[in-house]
Amino acid sequence: MSTTDPLQTLRDHRAVLLACEALGWFHMAGKAHPDFLRGHGGQSNAYKYKEWFSALNPDIDAQLSWLSSTVFANGWPSSLTSFWSDFDEGRSKKNIVGLLQAAHAMASGIEKNHPKNASGYLGQDVTHMWRTSPFGHPERNLLAQPPAILQPRGLQTIVDEIARILDKLSQLHSSSCVDVAPWAQWREDAIGAGSVTRQAFLDTLAETRVPNNDVTLWDQSFVAAALFKSAVAGVMLASNMNWQDLKKTTRWRVLTVGVGTKYYEDRAVRIGDWAGAHAQIERFFDDVCRLIEVDLALGGLVYRDGQTLAFTFPGERMDGGAGSVSDSEADDIKKALDEEIDQLGQYLDTPPIVMMSESTRSFIAMTTQLQEARHATRVPLHRSWSVPSALRTDRKGFEREIKNGHTCPVCLVRRNGDWSDKQKTCTLCDKRRRGRLRAWLNDDVQQDTIWISEVADHNDRMALLTLNLGIDGWLDGSEIDGMRAQSIADWRNNKPVLKNRANPIEPQYPMRSMVAELTARVSVFDKEEPLMRGLQDGFQHDSSWEDFFGKVVEDRSSAPKWLSLSDRDKAAWLAHQLFRKNASPGRVHRFWKSAEAFFQQLLGMIRERASAHENRWRVRRLVVKATRADGGSWNDRETYHATWREAPLGLVYRQSTNDFVTITNLARCFDAAESCRVLDGQQIEVTSDTSKSPVSMIITAVEEKIGHLGIYQPIIPLELGPRRFRVLLPLEVADEVARAAATLWEEQFARVWSRLPLRVGLVAFPRMTPFQAVIEAARNIEDDLKQSEETWRVADVRRRDGVACVRWVRLDGESELTCTPTRLPDGRDDAHYPYLSIEGGGLRAPRDFQHPDGRVYRHVSDLRPGDGVRVRPSRLSNVFLDSTARRFAPAEVCYLSEVHERAAVWELVRDVAPSMSALRAALRAIEDARDRWLSESSTRDAQETWLVFVRAVLHDQLGARGAALDSLVDAARTGVLLRALRWQLQVLKQNLEANDD
Repeated sequence: MSTTDPLQTLRDHRAVLLACEALGWFHMAGKAHPDFLRGHGGQSNAYKYKEWFSALNPDIDAQLSWLSSTVFANGWPSSLTSFWSDFDEGRSKKNIVGLLQAAHAMASGIEKNHPKNASGYLGQDVTHMWRTSPFGHPERNLLAQPPAILQPRGLQTIVDEIARILDKLSQLHSSSCVDVAPWAQWREDAIGAGSVTRQAFLDTLAETRVPNNDVTLWDQSFVAAALFKSAVAGVMLASNMNWQDLKKTTRWRVLTVGVGTKYYEDRAVRIGDWAGAHAQIERFFDDVCRLIEVDLALGGLVYRDGQTLAFTFPGERMDGGAGSVSDSEADDIKKALDEEIDQLGQYLDTPPIVMMSESTRSFIAMTTQLQEARHATRVPLHRSWSVPSALRTDRKGFEREIKNGHTCPVCLVRRNGDWSDKQKTCTLCDKRRRGRLRAWLNDDVQQDTIWISEVADHNDRMALLTLNLGIDGWLDGSEIDGMRAQSIADWRNNKPVLKNRANPIEPQYPMRSMVAELTARVSVFDKEEPLMRGLQDGFQHDSSWEDFFGKVVEDRSSAPKWLSLSDRDKAAWLAHQLFRKNASPGRVHRFWKSAEAFFQQLLGMIRERASAHENRWRVRRLVVKATRADGGSWNDRETYHATWREAPLGLVYRQSTNDFVTITNLARCFDAAESCRVLDGQQIEVTSDTSKSPVSMIITAVEEKIGHLGIYQPIIPLELGPRRFRVLLPLEVADEVARAAATLWEEQFARVWSRLPLRVGLVAFPRMTPFQAVIEAARNIEDDLKQSEETWRVADVRRRDGVACVRWVRLDGESELTCTPTRLPDGRDDAHYPYLSIEGGGLRAPRDFQHPDGRVYRHVSDLRPGDGVRVRPSRLSNVFLDSTARRFAPAEVCYLSEVHERAAVWELVRDVAPSMSALRAALRAIEDARDRWLSESSTRDAQETWLVFVRAVLHDQLGARGAALDSLVDAARTGVLLRALRWQLQVLKQNLEANDD
């Protein structure tokens, strides 16, 4: 290593590393132009996307003239424009441009480099230039409905923005700025969530070679820039440099940082305890990101959730040559990073974990490392750690550790400094708890409330909704096994001749034929072999089968070794990998961001639904002026609780303005048309959080004009990441939100429904339920929902208008209907996404393909009755905590489709039931008979007898007839009827729209 202080070396060259990252961000900017898409859509034009930088003023060499004089005297190209014109040349450049070539090749990795003359049939035309989600859902026809970047002068706007970004970078360099904050602000302005460049690149495509382009220009540009920055950092840390074969030999590592959150959840007495701890963890993660991405400029963030971060990191060259970071050097850097990251996390109660992968040319190992980090941090003190002390400022202004008082009820570690109050928190936990209040008063949060009393509905109940997406298998590439870049059958039909020879693949059984043909070829390497030249562009540039095989399968977490396989197994792996979609870093990045975007979209829907109410007071607050009857004073930022009109009324005092703000659901206090003035002059008894002794409050004035606190949304988001979304919301809208989540999932993930399950858990509880019980119930439900893969059998298949509707027989014997789109927006069959894993059996249809481990995947359109399919089902579970002990009871887990079935059953019941009293009586009768007659060992006759009784009760007491009666009896048979009625009547306390009660 070139220095004994590698981190200081990186800091000394921060400007160079960030400049290289910026060059990476913009290296494909010329693709953000409609003529680039038109040129790939059949409309030839003179546009040259690699010349976009000619519009830069001043040009790049003038703007970054200082760059080539800072380091790498012999490593810079003659012109910096080479970074933007030569990034995808076939031959590796013998300078730093070669590192960008390597980064670009790894970030894109478009579908195994299919030869253009063999895959041209896949391309879109200008009428249908679609951007899709990485799960196959069409999002936008870019030329028919062009985003801003594809409008006239769209690219020029970006060019002007790039010039501004580079000019600001040069100013920072010229000022010799050492402080990290200005550099961090520059980077945030350049590519942050609200930046012009980021949004523009997200709106358009990086590639147009396939009809379902799912990787955006931003995904490839950002990931390539992060890899490029890390590669340059590796060169900077090396003792000498070898500029040969950079594109072929450059590798990277993945750096993972994690913090265990279960410890903080377990110890949260109030929601503010968890929210405050979560906010502190998020700030710690932000600080780590700034350290890695800006301060050291060592890499880029490629994954983040509520527990873990993953960054690019310099690796060791594949040939072990100079100019890279060896394993021992990487360990030294990690040790230095450990110290700095520990310093950033000094106020955490538990230690962070830092892990580093082996050198690789893929991100697939990232998922395993993330899982290992989460597992390790389940043990709060998984290594030695100095737990931060509770401090108090003494009379002389010095901070002293608090060593007296009771143990803090939240952290159970620090003293609270007060022997008279066991419930008092220590100073650190109190700071976390009150941090939300400070942010709320200072308008540093969104309009979402922070008060559970504002979330509670008219029954004083609320719900914690937890949603999980099974995204891990997509991040590690295993679920991509079920997607095709192109089908062998389509390739064969569109390529009947290979170099003047007939294509040897048999059209009827193309997969079997492909494996047989490759088996006959893998023993002798011939770079001119027509079949391989027709399958992979890079084959002609390799020197052996072993080298080629390593590259083709290198994006797998458990890549098999060439020498350990038989010829047939080698052929099977090649046949699978050459036609499978590639788990490129750009696509993995898109998986992460798309899963997160799904939950973000759902959060917007939840805000809208929770805020919709017939009573305008539901989302409003009031300013209240009041005095104490005893003449005493109020405590600043203290919450006070009262009961008025038999409803809770909460207030928080603001000393700065000598008034209170209401913090409860005012729809329970006021009618919709009622004036808030009715509260004026009232005298009420209040208690505070610190004193339960009632105090008489005399209200002297009430106002609606309250500024930024006047309106709120009655939800509290607790966590939002790509794997999990938790939110507190009014119980009265929880069912509607669960159905909306299921519907949105069915729409966006219809092509991959069997491999990307949505798990929905709902914990309903009264407002005063301890938060610890609620969060523990949520975790138990999340564990219960993680059930294993199961086999469903096809009962019937109907194909119409580009949709395959399949009636399944599930593992529980009941039927379920799925509808999967099988047609692309341009009218062609979707031969890329809608495949399912078949249980048993061999290859049957031309589009069937087989994984080397024996699993067969079949297109949904080729299914037949009797086929067994491996499914990871989406599931639903809900529980009502009528007591805290209920959280220990086993949760009843059902299939997610039941969320719609329950709603349909309730609508039927509302239509037929004459009154609430009749409905309750019917429910009691059905439940009593079920308890008396049925058990787990009951015979079929007992079940039939009970259903006859149910039919009679529904007919006689509710008046159900005909199809409605049949549907309700069938719902009783499956258990949906009782589950729906119990939830609606006992938990939601629903009423019929018209009844005689």
